[in-house]
Amino acid sequence: MSTLLTGDLIRAARALIGLSQVELAKKAGITQKALGEFELNKRPITARANEKLRRVFDDGNIQFIAANIEASHLEGAGVRWKPKQPNSGIKTI
Repeated sequence: MSTLLTGDLIRAARALIGLSQVELAKKAGITQKALGEFELNKRPITARANEKLRRVFDDGNIQFIAANIEASHLEGAGVRWKPKQPNSGIKTI
């Protein structure tokens, strides 16, 4: 099971691939209202919506990262284009 995306990560990934909320919601098969609520942290993301969004982001060559530390919380979480070769010292989430 993948780490649940935060509103900040969803917004950043959506901006990186240049999609509006309406476009991303349609591609992911979720409502724009739900997406907006996830992005604003007004509603917790469901595991199902998380996987749908991750599939769209994966198709767009987006990768979610964090510092490579052993901790229960995400340190330095961010979004980037998937590199052709993985870098050490960065944990994908």
